[in-house]
Amino acid sequence: MDIALKTGVTLSYDIFGDPEGSPVILVPGQHQANLFNQMQVPYLTKRGHRVITFDHRGVPPSEETPPPYTMEGLAEDVAALIEQLGVGPCAIVGYSLGATIILELAVERPELLTRAVLVGVPWKPSALHRAIREDALERLRAGVVMPPVMEGIYRAMYLFGPRALNRNAFIEPYLEGLRGLAAAGGHGALGHAEASAAYDPDPARIAGITVPCLVVGMEHDIMAPYPMARELAKLIPGAEYREIKNSGHAALLEKPTEVNTLLAEYLGVEAQAPTVR
Repeated sequence: MDIALKTGVTLSYDIFGDPEGSPVILVPGQHQANLFNQMQVPYLTKRGHRVITFDHRGVPPSEETPPPYTMEGLAEDVAALIEQLGVGPCAIVGYSLGATIILELAVERPELLTRAVLVGVPWKPSALHRAIREDALERLRAGVVMPPVMEGIYRAMYLFGPRALNRNAFIEPYLEGLRGLAAAGGHGALGHAEASAAYDPDPARIAGITVPCLVVGMEHDIMAPYPMARELAKLIPGAEYREIKNSGHAALLEKPTEVNTLLAEYLGVEAQAPTVR
């Protein structure tokens, strides 16, 4: 389905599950389509939630508006989607760039959210993450496309943990899928990368968040290292922190059972002020 938002973009979205269920918005990462559909949507709908997924501006079949994009603008898109679908206030789950968008949304529009789950949030990138991001930006701006095999290997090395990388049954199908991203560019890829690179949140603003939050870090995440995730959880008043062992950045794919269990525990209870652990 498509919806023309008041922010001036048309987004593609889907709604799954019980129409009377508690709404949960799933916010994908950078230039990703259908990220949650295989693992998280079936699990959450079975638990009685009404699950809303969408594709960001720049990710077909959503409208490919030209850059520049900003994190604030992407958060405004999500706010408009919640308002125009009439599902707020609601729970929200974000991964990677999507989790960073939720940070901005929680600061600016807390009345739209009941609670938030931030998985692999790169709010404070490491030196390695900055180098990966700068390399990606240079290639996108120059229109350089890596050979498909190298692109697949490159992405797999920074998305998955060492155990997954050494399990052939796991890595072979994902390598094949990741190789296809070599040709994926366009407005969305560049716009999202530039928005991520430009976003430098003020810790004082984050410390003012009132939305109950769960921050999820991964043991082997080099894009959003777990010490940074722990620091974020301590910065957000009352936030909880959980860590997924033996996983890289792409925990939604690598450790779906662990991710789903955390979502069920956090989204399946009434909103309350949680405590840092």
